[in-house]
Amino acid sequence: MIPGNKDTRDGIVFSLPFLFIYVAFMIYPLLSGFSISFFKWDILSSASFIGLDNYRTLLSDAKFYSSLWHTLEFVLMTTPTLLVVGFLMALAITGTSPLKHVMENVFFFPYIFSMTVVSTLWAWLMQKDWGIFNQVLLQLRLQPVSWLTNEQFAMWSVGLTTLWWTAGFNMILFGAGIKQIPKEVYESASIDGATYLQSVRHITIPLVSSTTVLCLILQIIASFNVFGQVYVMTGGGPHGTTRVLVQYIYETGFKYYKMGYSAAMSYVLFVIILVVSILQYVLLSRKERV
Repeated sequence: MIPGNKDTRDGIVFSLPFLFIYVAFMIYPLLSGFSISFFKWDILSSASFIGLDNYRTLLSDAKFYSSLWHTLEFVLMTTPTLLVVGFLMALAITGTSPLKHVMENVFFFPYIFSMTVVSTLWAWLMQKDWGIFNQVLLQLRLQPVSWLTNEQFAMWSVGLTTLWWTAGFNMILFGAGIKQIPKEVYESASIDGATYLQSVRHITIPLVSSTTVLCLILQIIASFNVFGQVYVMTGGGPHGTTRVLVQYIYETGFKYYKMGYSAAMSYVLFVIILVVSILQYVLLSRKERV
């Protein structure tokens, strides 16, 4: 817009392409999907309105509850670990080590790979007969482990893969937060005799609390949406013990063609993520007021 021009028409014209794309690919699918959740529709035949029946079916669907529990299990398993590891990585790359730039590149490197590449790589590493992990165990005269086909280890194996893949993202966020802390604060603490661990505990951790909340909420949202690595590595097995909610939604809609029921489950997940997002806003706003 030309400086001094009070006419907002130019701004509206330049905004129209974005608004068109946003409405076409975000707002319309959101509303369309919500309307589908009130219908019984298998794609091949006409949709029939059934009201809230799809949502009522959720209340007695054992697979829905088990898939939701597996998703919660994954969230509880990966979120604390990813936060702690990401923070430790951030401490390493913001310290005084001459290798900190090398470590930053090494730690972030896995995050640039696609989900399919990472999942396929780790599925290969965890193969029972010829995977590298089990080859190492054999060299140590230990029994090989069925990492992806044993109910006890399958979800943990997916969690370990996710940790290796995405910890670098949290490292970048924590690193940015740590770099914002004035060096004078650490110098004053050092003069007063504070050790490195004391500085981390009483200075670094409190002053990056906003970043911690941000990483926490983003990680919870990402973990609730887990699907790709589970689908590639275990397919939801063994015996459905790693089938997460997004996978069940996908299978219900595109394997069994229950599009209405699949949409209903999608919006239940949407509400869960919405609640988490509101929690994020409240926590961050409270922190800013303090």
